[in-house]
Amino acid sequence: MPRKPRPAQKMKGFYRALCLICLGFITLVRSAENNIITIGIPPQDEKLFQSERIKCKDGSKTFSRERLNDDFCDCADGTDEPGTSACPEGKFYCRNVGHTPLLLFSSRVNDGICDCCDGSDEYDGKVKCSNTCWEAGRVTREKLKKKLATYKEGFEIRRKEIEHAKQMTAKEKVELASLKEEETKLKDLVDKLKVTKEAIEKAEEQERQKRENEEQKIKDAEKQAEQKESLQSTESSDLDSQHVSQGMPESSVQDSDDHVEETQQEIHTESTNGEISKDSLEEKENKGSDETEGLSREELGRLVASRWTGEEVGQQVKDSTNDHSDQEEHDAKLDTEESQQHDEYDDYSAEDEEAENRSEEEEEDDGSESKTDEEDEEDIEQNESSQDYLESMDTPDAARVRKDYNDLSRKLSKLQSRISTLENKLKQDYGNDGEFYSFYDQCFEHKENKYTYKICPYKQASQVEGHSTTSLGRWDGFKDSYKIMEFSNGDRCWNGPDRSLKIRLRCGLKNEFDDVDEPSRCEYVASLLTPAVCRQERLQELQKRLDSLNQDIQSHDEL
Repeated sequence: MPRKPRPAQKMKGFYRALCLICLGFITLVRSAENNIITIGIPPQDEKLFQSERIKCKDGSKTFSRERLNDDFCDCADGTDEPGTSACPEGKFYCRNVGHTPLLLFSSRVNDGICDCCDGSDEYDGKVKCSNTCWEAGRVTREKLKKKLATYKEGFEIRRKEIEHAKQMTAKEKVELASLKEEETKLKDLVDKLKVTKEAIEKAEEQERQKRENEEQKIKDAEKQAEQKESLQSTESSDLDSQHVSQGMPESSVQDSDDHVEETQQEIHTESTNGEISKDSLEEKENKGSDETEGLSREELGRLVASRWTGEEVGQQVKDSTNDHSDQEEHDAKLDTEESQQHDEYDDYSAEDEEAENRSEEEEEDDGSESKTDEEDEEDIEQNESSQDYLESMDTPDAARVRKDYNDLSRKLSKLQSRISTLENKLKQDYGNDGEFYSFYDQCFEHKENKYTYKICPYKQASQVEGHSTTSLGRWDGFKDSYKIMEFSNGDRCWNGPDRSLKIRLRCGLKNEFDDVDEPSRCEYVASLLTPAVCRQERLQELQKRLDSLNQDIQSHDEL
C-alpha cells in the first residue's frame, strides 16, 4: 500500500511553484517596463541609452536612465522623452517592420490616431491599431524594386558618360595645346605680314604724296603759263591795234587772236597730258622774246603776218628763202612805211622787254614759294629704302601680301575663338567624376500650360510665352553636393525680386525636364531626370533597404 505524502512536503512544493510563478511575473513586468523605456528610440541611437548616465544630444545636461521616457522633459531637445509627448522637440521612431520606418514628432504619441503602420505610437492601449505594414510594405517593395532597377541601369549609363567625358576632355586638351602652338606660329607670320604690309602702304603713301606734289607743280606751272599767255595776248593785242591803226585789216587782227587761242590750247593740251616740263615751259616763255629780238623789220612783218595766217615763223623763214623776190617786194612796201613804223617798233620792243622782265620776276616769286629741286632730291633720298622696296615689289605681289594678311588674320581670329571656347569649356565644373560633361552643349525644354520653360546648363534659363522671352536667371552652379542646379539674377519682377530657378536632379534613364512650379513669387523650382545622378552610393542604400524588407518578411513568415 503506497505511502501518503506528508503535509509538510505538500506545503514545500506549493511554495516552490509559487516562487517560480512570481519570478516569471517579475521578469515579464521588467521586460515590459524595459520595452516601454526604450520605445521610440531609433536603432542607430540605442547605444546612447545603454549607460546609467545619458547625455542630452545638445550637450546641455545629463540624466539618469530611470528618467528616460518618464513623461517629464529633462532635455530641451527632447532626448530623454523619445517615446512620450512630454517634450515638444522630441521625435518618435516607428519601426514599421515590413514597411518603411517613420520618424514622428513626439506630440503625436498616444494621441488616439494611428500614425505608424505597426501601431507602436499608440502603446497606451486606449486605441487598438492594426498592423498594416505587411500589406503596405508589399507595394513599397515593388516600387523599391523598380527604383533599384532604374538606378542600376542609370548607373551603367552614367559610367559610360563618365568614360566618354574623360576621352573627350583628354582630346580637347590635346586640341587646345595644338591650337595654342599653331596660334603662336600663325601670329608670328601675321605680324611679319603686317610689317611688310605697312611698309608697302607707307611706300605707296609716299608715292601718292610725291605724285600729288608733282600734280600740284604742274598746276602751278599751268597757272604761270596762263598768266604769261594772258600777258603776251595783251601785248599782241596792243601791237595788233597799232598795226590796225596804220591800216592793217580787221580780219588780220581776228586771225591773230585765233592764232593766240590755238597756241593757248596747245600749251594746255601738253600740260594735261603730263608732258610739260620745267625746261619746256621756260622755252615757251622765252619763245616770244627770241622771235622778236634780232629780227629785221621784214622778219617782224612776217611774224605779224604769221599771226594772221596761223603759220609758224620757221615755215615763213623757209618760204622767204624760196621766194626771195616776194620778200623784196614786201620789203619795198615796208620801206615806204619804215619812217612811220620805226618809232612804234621801238616802243613795241621796249614793252616786250618789260613784259619778259615782269615774267621772270613772277617766276622767281612762284619758285620761292614752292619746293626747290634740291629739297625734292633730299626727300627722295630719305625715302630711298621705301621706294626701293616698292620698286622691288610689283602690284600683284603687293596685292598678294594684302590678301595673305587678310586671310591669315581671319584664320587667326577663328583659331583664337576656338581656343577661347575650349578654355571656357574645360574650366567648367562637371561634377566629381565629370558626369555632367554632356550638359555643356545641351538645352532642355518643358511646356506647361501657355509657357515653355527652357534651361541651358552653364548658360541661362528662360520662360517663353509666344514671342516674349523672360529670363529666369543665369547659370549659378551646382548646390547641395550636385543635387541641385541653380540659376539666379533673372529679370526683375514688378515690385518684386529678381527671378531665379532651382532644379532638383533625380535619377532617370534619360535627361527629362519637368514639374515646374512657383512656390514663391518669381522663385521657380523644377526637377530634371538624368542618369548623371544615378550614383553607386544611393544604389547601395536602396539595395540594403530592400534586403532589410525581405528579411522582415522571412521573420514574419516564420512566426
